[in-house]
Amino acid sequence: MAGKIKTWVWVVGGIVAFGILCVIGMAAVGLYFVRSHVNIRPASTAVVTGEFQTIRAQFANQKPLLELDDHGNVSHANTDRPASSQHVESLNIMAFDPDEEKVVRMDLPFWLLRLQMRGTRFDVGGGNNIDLARLRLTVEDLERYGPTLILDHKKSDGSRVLIWSQ
Repeated sequence: MAGKIKTWVWVVGGIVAFGILCVIGMAAVGLYFVRSHVNIRPASTAVVTGEFQTIRAQFANQKPLLELDDHGNVSHANTDRPASSQHVESLNIMAFDPDEEKVVRMDLPFWLLRLQMRGTRFDVGGGNNIDLARLRLTVEDLERYGPTLILDHKKSDGSRVLIWSQ
């Protein structure tokens, strides 16, 4: 009987194995999510300028919800907008770094923003963050405004960030 393994050892081993499989599964789902919602690619200034203009044309008669100064600090918030009846599906971020000639495009579903409502920050490059809570701007506000231009920031070095909801 010395070679027989006790039942509790099998139960504990099974629970540990199940936990490891769950962690691996969550990591795989997270990797899939990032790969399907974040796109980083090389691009020239001319190509990216056209892409920015195409997106910006959707909001031709609209001021950005947030305006930044040359140092990346919020200089003005245009939050006096009427409510929209259109439903918002995603928050989109497009950023261009002319030094590396790369453009990053990220599409975040609004359900994810609702889960992370507290402390929602947008990193606009160079260590500058826009904290929605500090601006008293919530995910519900963004949904109420409907599809809108949130930020269009150009720096003197040619870098640019565009954030919009659609």
